[in-house]
Amino acid sequence: MAKKEKEMCPHRCPLCALYEAQEGFQRGVRECIPQEVSVHINQAGRELLLAVQALCDRGCWAAASESKPGSRRKAQRVTVE
Repeated sequence: MAKKEKEMCPHRCPLCALYEAQEGFQRGVRECIPQEVSVHINQAGRELLLAVQALCDRGCWAAASESKPGSRRKAQRVTVE
């Protein structure tokens, strides 16, 4: 069974035109790039996001462990003339 064409917006609003252009671009990319390459790119993207997540987690733990309640300076009295 063939896919039905999506009905276009009767008003041709800019948002619908942008959405259709994005779909056309993605279709063109899928036709040009082999499936294996696309799978490897997606996996590399996931690995990159996991690395960034680990880096952020480590930074949060380091920031939480640095705060110590007794490290504040004591208040000083200053006389104003």
